[in-house]
Amino acid sequence: MNSPLISICIPAYKKPEYVLRCIQSIQKQTYKAVEIIISDDSPNQDMNVAINSYTSELNIHYYHNSPALKSPANWNNAINKASGDYYMLMHQDDWFNSDNALEIYLNTFLNNPTVNFVFCRNTAIQPDGEIITLQAIPSLLKEMSQKPNHILRANVIGPPSNVMLKAGTDVRYEEKYIWLVDVDYYVQLLNKGYRYVYLDQHLVSIGLHEDQTTVYCRNNEDVIVRENIHFATKIGNGAFKDILIFDYYWRLLRNYKIRSIQALVQMGVNELDILPVIKKMLVFQTHFSLSILKIGIVSKIFMTYNYLVRPRN
Repeated sequence: MNSPLISICIPAYKKPEYVLRCIQSIQKQTYKAVEIIISDDSPNQDMNVAINSYTSELNIHYYHNSPALKSPANWNNAINKASGDYYMLMHQDDWFNSDNALEIYLNTFLNNPTVNFVFCRNTAIQPDGEIITLQAIPSLLKEMSQKPNHILRANVIGPPSNVMLKAGTDVRYEEKYIWLVDVDYYVQLLNKGYRYVYLDQHLVSIGLHEDQTTVYCRNNEDVIVRENIHFATKIGNGAFKDILIFDYYWRLLRNYKIRSIQALVQMGVNELDILPVIKKMLVFQTHFSLSILKIGIVSKIFMTYNYLVRPRN
């Protein structure tokens, strides 16, 4: 029987040294039935030149995008070109920490034939080498299938590089997103009933640096607020019967000091897309000063009352 093929899909943009680190970690893997898909948005051929010495040793398929697709369209492009039985979307600044990582992922699938995706512990590496382990929340790990929207509260799966999926998984990244792109993707997976296994092991290292999109978003509150409002529109008023989702959005409006519908519009939100439950929450909050709303017990009481009188449709 032929060994299952694993596709490692790398959406690339400049920084060839990161891609080479990722490729080198793939080359060290004990499991060898691998293809590498590189979908390159770089404005030049530096990436192609950098990987040239590896093309005779590894099964690499290189695609240069002109014009650039940009994230996350480039992510989808890389996935769509994969031909493996299993695939991973590996960001160029991430790499395999363990030489038998692919073998561990694959064996998990083989031992759990009804599973559609497998993910490992979320472990980030600072530029100075410091390891930051983001502990998964056991309760969320257990209830994700029943409460997919809770991924919004805490993304216990982590970046896409942590995840291997079975071929035929018909979910792609929504291209409107930057900040919530992986959260939305995982919610889609779970809503479709795809099953998962969590591996409490450091198999993938998530490289941190100042040029990441995550850093850009954290410095641009408009993006975070706008995408959260868009996500609320997708899940609808009905999702707010879950008080923890209601509380999440209560905190969002309070913490980002949103005091009017116009403030959301100025952040790029389409007013027609703002749910009635969000509008009523916002109007309720504006009756009180932010200093009052920041008092924990007071905010919790107001939030609970507002939850009880929320719009139901």
